[in-house]
Amino acid sequence: MDRRYPEASAEAVRKPVTFTRDELWLLHDFVRHELPDSRQWRFPPASEELNEDIALALDACETHELSEYTLLLSKGDMLVMDFFIRRDHRTPEGASGKELLLKIFQARSELSSALPEHDGNDLTYREVKKDAAADYDSGKNAG
Repeated sequence: MDRRYPEASAEAVRKPVTFTRDELWLLHDFVRHELPDSRQWRFPPASEELNEDIALALDACETHELSEYTLLLSKGDMLVMDFFIRRDHRTPEGASGKELLLKIFQARSELSSALPEHDGNDLTYREVKKDAAADYDSGKNAG
């Protein structure tokens, strides 16, 4: 179970999002590890786990001269970032709040539109349409 969101399932869906080192510094400027009265929030705009992930990513980037790093983000992580980062934020190194937010919005869109996986017989729209026409033509759907 995700410590930050007790109502979340153990298999919380996460999306990989790649950030540049400068974007990670921008995130570090805003993502805090705790917030007063955070229990009153459904998705508190603070996360100890996300703050730790960002710190470890920055350490890896600086230690090993990496230019980017991929974090696995939950919906809650993305909402923390969305709460604090504004599109006009910029770091001295040039990281853009807008570019960072666009990455988050893309990942949120992909999470929202993802269909749950199952072991069923999935057909494409064209296959369904073709089969429906064949069923109708053969009289199987006759009323």
